[in-house]
Amino acid sequence: MPDDSRDAEDSAGKTTDIAEGLAIAASLLCLAHCLILPVLLASSPAVSRALDLPFDLHLWIVLIAGPVSLWLLVSAARQQRIFVMAAGLAGLGMLVLALVLPVTETGEIAISSMGSVSLAFAHVSNWLTRHPRAYLDA
Repeated sequence: MPDDSRDAEDSAGKTTDIAEGLAIAASLLCLAHCLILPVLLASSPAVSRALDLPFDLHLWIVLIAGPVSLWLLVSAARQQRIFVMAAGLAGLGMLVLALVLPVTETGEIAISSMGSVSLAFAHVSNWLTRHPRAYLDA
């Protein structure tokens, strides 16, 4: 007789792995967006005029990525990985602050970049903690 609870646990772990991978990728894309896009736009005014990115884009990114990150961070806290949750919440907090604080563009880039790095660190740490031997076996 198959063990259904084990199958459900494996399925939940795979879902978490996929979500964690997407969260890591999203954090790295956010960092690239914060650091590379301003340099590209400043170096080419024609590109800057052609890419009229709305401010709402940042809000939508946080509204979509935030709940997924929160779900992963809460699951980390349930497994006694409080440091992971703290780093992730700090990163999410910085991304929200970059949206709501009246700062210069440079300040927004700095706050968003720190938030992206903190969030990516939390997701990578969470994944490595859940798979302690995976990176050694590669």
